[in-house]
Amino acid sequence: MNLPPDLRYERFAPTSGLADYIEHFWIIEADVGPTKRLEILTPNGRPVILVSLAEPGERIDPQTGTSELNQSAVTGIATRPVIIGQTGRSRLVAAQPTPFGLSALGAPLAVDGSVPLADWLGNVEADRLVAALAESPLGEEAARRLERALSRHLCPLAPAVLTRLQRAIAQIEAASGDIEVAALVRNLDTDYDRLYRDFRLHLGISPKTFIAIVRYHNHVGRLLADTTGGGLAQLAVMQGYYDQAHANRDFRRFTGVSPTHFRETLNGIAKMMHGI
Repeated sequence: MNLPPDLRYERFAPTSGLADYIEHFWIIEADVGPTKRLEILTPNGRPVILVSLAEPGERIDPQTGTSELNQSAVTGIATRPVIIGQTGRSRLVAAQPTPFGLSALGAPLAVDGSVPLADWLGNVEADRLVAALAESPLGEEAARRLERALSRHLCPLAPAVLTRLQRAIAQIEAASGDIEVAALVRNLDTDYDRLYRDFRLHLGISPKTFIAIVRYHNHVGRLLADTTGGGLAQLAVMQGYYDQAHANRDFRRFTGVSPTHFRETLNGIAKMMHGI
């Protein structure tokens, strides 16, 4: 998979109190070494709440080349790729909210960006959280401490809104993104304006954009799993694209590189997240 040989990655399910708003917690520990390692982080329709306990890496915009620290922060849903650069020792504790989870936690949606943890929680609470996680064994204990900290900020969505978003996202993902907004509206027995407002208010993006991200994410998973190197056109059709050219345009939009180049380089994290 082309990952650091001593990389440790573990996931932990949330307890029932946060189950509607957090999909899982995860930890990563790795010794990257002195040479900077670059990986493409591709859109998956999910935000992240990240706590960095060692040397922060970089978040690099592949389109502009600008960078910022990959520090403790709230990172919103991405609609374009980010390159993560890391050297030295990496120790991370994070929560992966549901697509609308940040809204229920009162966190900034930060689409295509990140907001330092201190800007959301305040300096005192953020410092206490980092210190508490730093003194915990890096594993489930650290994940549970993060969970307890987030639970204090939970303000559940109205039941009707929660149900509508959950049903919409479940249908989009069950269809691997191969669904039109009009069909989604009919299936949910709602209207476009209401669904659009729900997505914009609680995800920060439109239903159409979320559908595109899910379709792309599934396309990437199949591409990474294809070891023959000859199935790009077939994969494009399978994932609801009109043709391979259409799939390639979306691929460059979300990753900044061609499908062939992506499969060959900078994709260890992507494979890990897809379970490949």
